Amino acid sequence: MLQQLLQMLHTINRFRRDERGVVYVEYALLVTVIALVVITGAGLLGNDINALFNGVATYIGAITTP
Repeated sequence: MLQQLLQMLHTINRFRRDERGVVYVEYALLVTVIALVVITGAGLLGNDINALFNGVATYIGAITTP
């Protein structure tokens, strides 16, 4: 029984010292923030590009041919 308790304590201490999970969480948060910035930027830029194409289409539509 004592051997099992010591083995369990050893396993728990090993997991407490292992920082790989923390690094993965940090990378996941970083990727999430980058994705949010890209999505927001694409939304804002998409509206500007749409307005640009609408302006070009209006200009071309207003041209009269002789």
